[in-house]
Amino acid sequence: MASFLVRSGGDPKAAAAFLERLNRLPSSHIGYCGEDYGEILHTIEADFSDLGFEKSFWVAEEEKVIIGALGLDISVEDREAGVWGPFVDPDYPFREVAERLWKKAVGSVVGKVSRFGFFTNEENFEAAAFADRLGAVRAGRHIVLQAERKEGRADRSAVPFEPCHEKAFRELHEASFPGTYLSSDEILDRLNGHYRLLVIPDESDGLKGYIYVEADPLHGEGAIEFLAVSTRHRRQGIATRLLRTGLAELFGHEKILSIRLTVEEGNEAALALYKAAGFRSVHRLTAWTMER
Repeated sequence: MASFLVRSGGDPKAAAAFLERLNRLPSSHIGYCGEDYGEILHTIEADFSDLGFEKSFWVAEEEKVIIGALGLDISVEDREAGVWGPFVDPDYPFREVAERLWKKAVGSVVGKVSRFGFFTNEENFEAAAFADRLGAVRAGRHIVLQAERKEGRADRSAVPFEPCHEKAFRELHEASFPGTYLSSDEILDRLNGHYRLLVIPDESDGLKGYIYVEADPLHGEGAIEFLAVSTRHRRQGIATRLLRTGLAELFGHEKILSIRLTVEEGNEAALALYKAAGFRSVHRLTAWTMER
């Protein structure tokens, strides 16, 4: 087939509806993208890519109906992009639509992006094969866990982040998650009433541990993004106390009904911690990276 057209931008509402439909299917699920229409629409309209939706999102259309989509969530400073997709309607040939979307997208960001990341569901064989054909390499396997709403109490030893905790937080975050998707600077810049950093101080101006959570009451969702415990304070129940506090913080928003987080597949200690707190596995994902 060759009758479809590929163009950038377009109608964000139509794009969000298309992504919601496909990302709810494990066979086309991408870990970077949400599964709720309102969440997806808000992201692509207000928080998608340093270049904005019009210059970072492409759709394939046949007779003005979207049959495929691909987005690049670009960090200009890091010259990196998380790849949303490719998403292709199951009634159309994946490879042809995906390759035309990719060619258009990559041609538009020449000189701006040198590294691409993919995050494919283990049942999304088409997207995995696509990343492999491009020369992307597997960078790890992850499990997405979800917990449903429940009541709980925060641990009183966990307190909101204060400027006096900054040095210790930076050191612990960078040591625990080197090269991760959110640096300590980016986390600190995000903090507000919904994005919260909670810490347990130690007796020497350091931290026993911290948890960083993001609440999205508008869409009834919350996420535990990072949880770390200092090596000097492990096996003391610190992680359990932080998790209890993070859950209480998120479920303190009446509209939040579920919480998700992502754990590396081989991190048995973290998986045991979260499953003991009531989390269950909902997706298994493979991360890929590609230099260009």
